[in-house]
Amino acid sequence: MSHAVAPSWDDYAGLYEAVHEPLTRQFAAAALQRVPLRRGERVLDIAAGPGTLAMFAAARGAEVIAIDTSPRMIARLQERVRENGLSRVEGRVMDGSHLAFPDASFDAVFCVFGIMLIPDYRGALAEMARVTKSGGRVAIVMWNGLERMEHVQTWLRAVAAAFPSFTPTPPPESWTVLQDAQSLRRAVESASFATTTVETETCWWEVRSPAWFAAHADLSPAADLLYRGLGPDARGQVRRELERQLREHHAEAPFRLAAEAHIAKGRR
Repeated sequence: MSHAVAPSWDDYAGLYEAVHEPLTRQFAAAALQRVPLRRGERVLDIAAGPGTLAMFAAARGAEVIAIDTSPRMIARLQERVRENGLSRVEGRVMDGSHLAFPDASFDAVFCVFGIMLIPDYRGALAEMARVTKSGGRVAIVMWNGLERMEHVQTWLRAVAAAFPSFTPTPPPESWTVLQDAQSLRRAVESASFATTTVETETCWWEVRSPAWFAAHADLSPAADLLYRGLGPDARGQVRRELERQLREHHAEAPFRLAAEAHIAKGRR
């Protein structure tokens, strides 16, 4: 991966299932509990990654189109569809703010931890509403602030210890708006979804050991970008400090970390 190119989830497509999906799949399942599907319904999964929610939806009998801007994520999604013998999932490389579908194409639209990654997130919400049928549903999952993501805070404490002059970069406007339950609801409603509600869900990341977490907690575009600003050996320094801190608290035992996310659901 060239340091001249901005990091993206395309760089982590091969690692997502082992590292991130054990946590994110819990929130995908929670979204489907709140917006249940009927057999034969047409579903759009935006920022689908390697197909976490898409495969859940297909297993329930839905006809799913899953999109992502990462070609590698979509390639992996298609591999998993074949491996699991699913015929109801189609993967496409596509920008969530420019959906290549006619109006009123889908019975339900989902976006799990993707909305804050779309630069024109308001345009993406408007596009979701445009392609949702009258009476159709939407579910959007968004983190409830970095301070309520225990795995992120655990890693940031190690960054601060390894680099005492480190100052976190303020989050982008999308995070500021969407991490708050009330402003998330208003953003969804402004896109012409009605009867919008937001519920907050807590899930747990079961971590096998301090060494495993230290070697995997930073496998994301955000962490990679932060390391670039700290210096050439930043990743190694932070990983060593993180493992040291975790062993102080957990020895070699497995442990769990909590994460909170909002699930906004609405009707067209």
